[in-house]
Amino acid sequence: MAEWRVHVQGDQLHLETLRETLANYDPSIIREGNDYYLISKEWNQLDDARTIHNRAEEFVRLVENAHYLHSRDIAPLTIGAVVRIDDDGRQHHVLIAAHGTLNVNLQPVRLRATGTTTAPDKELSQETAEHQLIRFLRAAQKKSDVRDAQRFYRKGDWNGLYKAYELVRDDVNGEKQILSRKWILRTELKRFTQMAQSRAGLGDDARHASKKYTRPAKPMSLLEAKEIIGKLLRSWIDSVAQ
Repeated sequence: MAEWRVHVQGDQLHLETLRETLANYDPSIIREGNDYYLISKEWNQLDDARTIHNRAEEFVRLVENAHYLHSRDIAPLTIGAVVRIDDDGRQHHVLIAAHGTLNVNLQPVRLRATGTTTAPDKELSQETAEHQLIRFLRAAQKKSDVRDAQRFYRKGDWNGLYKAYELVRDDVNGEKQILSRKWILRTELKRFTQMAQSRAGLGDDARHASKKYTRPAKPMSLLEAKEIIGKLLRSWIDSVAQ
């Protein structure tokens, strides 16, 4: 059976951190010299390079959005060539373009992961599996609302933050459920929703133009809104990933 890999590029320190974090996940990242590749057991069941390229791009976007929610610090990742390795070690590099593909066949060579391998440590494997980024990815692949909420949150504006909040609210059947789970303080939530809807507070960035939506007595900054909605999303996603 052919083995598929997708070249991924970005900040080397970030890629190395992701490689370690995703070690027990699928898809995961491996390193060959100075190059990094996305691999997946599921992709090895497929036979179309463009489909694998699209799956890799989708996963990279999930990683970026989940990582942003996890740390608010993300270096962009880009997808390069798709590599098919035959049973005899022959490599086929497929460059996916907007209007077609370019195949480049190279001499047989079997790529091997570099570095020292050790017997898996049970406690370390369990800790890695519970890394918050892994939980966020697992939940995003499981539930479309999580994918959308992470994407809206990453937009970083008031409309995006409010949409992310709405997805959580609808998923748990209302504001009361959010408050009962202590994911956010009532006072914080009220200030956030008032500010997000008030044209007096946000001008044209507000969700409404009507003057009946007044700003809170203690206005909320966008940075503060990101903090409390980020906390809300992390709590919700943790519950989804259980």
